[in-house]
Amino acid sequence: MHTVATPRVRGDRERAAARHGRRRRSLLFLHELRALLRLAGPIVVGQLGGIAMNTTDTIMVGPLGAPSLAAAGLGNAIFMSLLMVCTGTLMGMSPLVSQAFGAGDRRECRRVMVQGLWLASVLAIPMTLVCFFGLPIARALGQPDQVARLAGGYLAAIGWGVLPMLLFMAFRQYLDAMGLTRPAMVMTFLGVAVNIVGNYLLIYGFEVGVPLFGTLEVAPGGLVGAGWSTTICRWSMFLAMVIYILRRRDLAVGVKLAPVAARLRRMAAVGAPIGGQLLAEVGVFAFAVVMMGWLSPVTQAAHQVTINIASATFMVALGTSLAGSIRVGQHVGAGSRRAVHRAVLTTYVVVVSFMAMCALLFLVAPRWLLGLYTDDPRIVEVGMGLMVMAAAFQVFDGAQVAGLCALRGAADTRAPMWITVLGYWVVGAPVAYLLGFHTRMGAPGIWAGLVVSLGVVSILLAWRTRLVLWDRPLPRRV
Repeated sequence: MHTVATPRVRGDRERAAARHGRRRRSLLFLHELRALLRLAGPIVVGQLGGIAMNTTDTIMVGPLGAPSLAAAGLGNAIFMSLLMVCTGTLMGMSPLVSQAFGAGDRRECRRVMVQGLWLASVLAIPMTLVCFFGLPIARALGQPDQVARLAGGYLAAIGWGVLPMLLFMAFRQYLDAMGLTRPAMVMTFLGVAVNIVGNYLLIYGFEVGVPLFGTLEVAPGGLVGAGWSTTICRWSMFLAMVIYILRRRDLAVGVKLAPVAARLRRMAAVGAPIGGQLLAEVGVFAFAVVMMGWLSPVTQAAHQVTINIASATFMVALGTSLAGSIRVGQHVGAGSRRAVHRAVLTTYVVVVSFMAMCALLFLVAPRWLLGLYTDDPRIVEVGMGLMVMAAAFQVFDGAQVAGLCALRGAADTRAPMWITVLGYWVVGAPVAYLLGFHTRMGAPGIWAGLVVSLGVVSILLAWRTRLVLWDRPLPRRV
């Protein structure tokens, strides 16, 4: 005999089912949040370790004066513009490895690693050559002669560390995409320690007694000494990574070492647009450094300090977003549409919330943050105005990198590249130039242009993320 449920009973069942569904969704989001943070932690620390190279150089070069500080900013701007193209191209490894890993194909992960090493070696050639021609490049950009000469020497020194740095990055893409994020983090921070010791010895010089040979004396190298310290550090990190990979035979066996044109093309097809996107982004910030140099070395030095502070917070957002990209890629490989949505939303919430807190810190304690780098009152005065603008773009900066990385996990890289070109160069760069040189705003006007560009890019990328990962069928594994 069947009992017919009354409307009240049916309503109770529906409400219970709804509560159960909400609890289940909450538990799934909490699971995704824990997985994201576990993955993001070492990546964030590793990213902070990477920026710590530039940070330690900036802090330890600071006592040498505004010209050296300005030259460090100019040299790093030129170097980072090149590095972002190479790094972005190597990031084409990440979705290939993470999707293969999500599908359980470990052999394909190793094949991608080998081809990534070949790609890194090829990319190192033009980047190294450009570093060796740093002096004429700095002069062609209209920089003061003293700043140009210092920047040229610094670039020539760090040019010898390009190859090991890119090979290390290729290994890191391989390990991170499989969730093995701790090794690169540990090696990066060991590298930072090497860089600090090397900076102390090579920037300011040292003497040491050597038995049977007398006294070994190294003259102060200034900014160029900091460049040689960074190169030594990058070779140390690369050798540590090689030792780790060789000791873990499961990570490196069973694949051929010869280059495979088809895989290199596929990797470049995914990675080259990422390189173009990063070039558009970092290029506009490098152009801001050049424009600051047109104003004065002091303004350029203040920009270097402020952008270094903003870069530190961005590394946390970037590391978390890269973890989100890996989660998206793994869910795409497993074919789970709902899991992809959870990964994207979790990444956005964590990143934007963190950057909002950083914006508040920039507004509350700008003088203290600037004082960590310099006690020059002229640099601090200019930097105070720039810190307000840095606070303004924190949330936009977090939103745009969360969107970019979510799309990278799905191997959607070409449209985001054109979005960044539009936002940074069609909108941002002209606004920065007009406000910086055709109004009374000066340096803060240049940064206001950066704020506008980041706002445009973050909105367009959020729209693209919704279009690709919600409104269309789930992308196929690449």
